[in-house]
Amino acid sequence: MNHTLSSIIEIVYLTPDNATFYQKGDFLALTTHIKGEEQDHGVIKLRRLFPFEELWCDITVMNAAGEEIGVIASLEPFGDTKALLVNELERVYFTPKISKIYSMKDKYGFSSWDVETDIGRITFSVKDTFRSIISLGQGRAIITDVDGSRYEIPDATKLDKSSYKKVELYL
Repeated sequence: MNHTLSSIIEIVYLTPDNATFYQKGDFLALTTHIKGEEQDHGVIKLRRLFPFEELWCDITVMNAAGEEIGVIASLEPFGDTKALLVNELERVYFTPKISKIYSMKDKYGFSSWDVETDIGRITFSVKDTFRSIISLGQGRAIITDVDGSRYEIPDATKLDKSSYKKVELYL
């Protein structure tokens, strides 16, 4: 097969005119209509290209093997299908928001967190706390636990004094 640089780096933008998203059981699936060719990709994955800045724009769409099918520049043009796309992104990027930190206990290179979130009280473990917390500026932080689940502190400066003292070193 003969590939040119332009064919390798070509970005295919998915729009309502060339992409049909549909529910397939509990999963999101896609059929594309590109360059006169219809292709059913089956179950697909959505991933944000800028997960902390752009929630509903610049979304890559991949097949089950992780190969990029195309990019959605914005969800706005998708009308009724937008709800399917939003639900899938919210499922993939489910991130409880921490409002209080009851305790953080370090032991053997792990820290065990006991926190209050917008979905209730949760405990989770973090390996290498400094590397597991991403500070996004203005007090906002994302914490990734040992299972890959993410938690957000929307604004650490708005936490109560005790909670802030537990986390300020890591921000």
